[in-house]
Amino acid sequence: MNPFLSRLISVVACFFIFSAAWFCLWSISLHLVERPELAVLLFPFGLRLGLTLQCPRGYWPVLLGAEGILLLWLAKQVGLAHVPLLMIGSVLTLLPAALISRYRHQRDWRTLLHQGGALIAAALLQSLPWLGQTDTLTVLLLTLTGGLTLAPTCLVIWHYLTSTVWQPLGPALVSQPVNWRARHLIWYLLLFVVSLWLQLGLPAELSRFTPFCLALPIIALAWHYGWQGALIATLMNAIALIASQTWHDHPVDLLLSLLAQSLTGLLLGAGIQRLRELNQSLQNELARNRRLAERLVETEESVRQEVARELHDDIGQTITAIRTQAGIVQRLALENGGVKQSGAHIEQLSLGVYDSVRRLLGRLRPRQLDDLSLEQAVRSMMREMELESRGIVSHLDWKIEEALLSEGQRVTLFRVCQEGLNNIVKHASATAMALKGWQQKDRLMLVIEDDGCGLPPGSGQEGFGLAGMRERVTALGGTLTLSCTHGTRVSVNLPLRYL
Repeated sequence: MNPFLSRLISVVACFFIFSAAWFCLWSISLHLVERPELAVLLFPFGLRLGLTLQCPRGYWPVLLGAEGILLLWLAKQVGLAHVPLLMIGSVLTLLPAALISRYRHQRDWRTLLHQGGALIAAALLQSLPWLGQTDTLTVLLLTLTGGLTLAPTCLVIWHYLTSTVWQPLGPALVSQPVNWRARHLIWYLLLFVVSLWLQLGLPAELSRFTPFCLALPIIALAWHYGWQGALIATLMNAIALIASQTWHDHPVDLLLSLLAQSLTGLLLGAGIQRLRELNQSLQNELARNRRLAERLVETEESVRQEVARELHDDIGQTITAIRTQAGIVQRLALENGGVKQSGAHIEQLSLGVYDSVRRLLGRLRPRQLDDLSLEQAVRSMMREMELESRGIVSHLDWKIEEALLSEGQRVTLFRVCQEGLNNIVKHASATAMALKGWQQKDRLMLVIEDDGCGLPPGSGQEGFGLAGMRERVTALGGTLTLSCTHGTRVSVNLPLRYL
């Protein structure tokens, strides 16, 4: 389509839609105030100001032109007075809208406060031409009430329209089911009914507490839906206040109530949005720290693996050479018993060093993890510890899908099993133990329990091994708990991160 024709259609549609909405709101406002020119300063002012704060500057002349035409038409039809003052005020309100136009596309708590400040400034500027008139304070109250009631609603609608992905109408779109979001609709309708009941159903002796009760829907929707919920609840309260019959004798009280509700919704929405942004920032930082901690665990295991490989290659070859030389010495010293005995002693010492190095290598980097799956590595470790020969009946129940685990999680789970089994063998004096591993939704669960003596009474301290395991588990975003009620129970809870 031709860009000029498209822009022309947009301008014409904007003109007619805004004119219809402006006139409907003026008719509603006319029921709340006595004079037609004052009705212009209530909800029509809030609508025009709200659209001015949201839409591009190219549409501002359309809004002002449509309002000017309507004012001139009403001046002829109903004798609308003070048309020049109304039009001068409309032009003055463009100043705060222009000053905060750079914040229009942001979605944070500062936007709400900036627009709230712009609303107040625009209300003051709209009232400025009325200085010296007898109803200056009434004009200020009307502009503040209308602006703070409708302009935030325009922000909510504009935010929805600009954040929604719009698709062209076609057969594929028509056949898709409509998502009514029934839960949200029920919430809105329920709280609207509560607001209306508070206006119409409370006894006369409790009517003075109505303003306090009307804050409840705002708080509920703000807590559940953020700043959008707070502003929608404010609109529902405004509709409930206008629909009630208690304001006919005291219209100023209605305006003050609407103003108080609007300020409450705006400030509470900004506060809730600020808290949500801080919470999201903290969650992002926590996720980043957890990823960093997991990388540190993986780097530590990589260093351990490299050191273990170097020890195995260098010291293993050296010990083999020592044993070979000791064997040569023994063969050459057939006649000298002392030298032969020294050679045998050297060979025995080299074997002891080799065994010590093998144990150290096992603690640096479990060789089972390089050759076996995690479940097979745990079973192999249990066999190597010879639990049955020590009089310990063991049971393994493993239901963790290893393909979903990262390398840091594999090593951490194995280390926890290794430390738990070592503690059972060395300190527990147990006759039975059970090791269970399973997945629970998006969590990894590991439990090691025995029927031993547990920690010594009154010790209240963990060894370095268990403390190190707790640090590893915490670094991966999990928890490790220790219970010694009947024997010892070590429970590990890790978040499952899909690769």
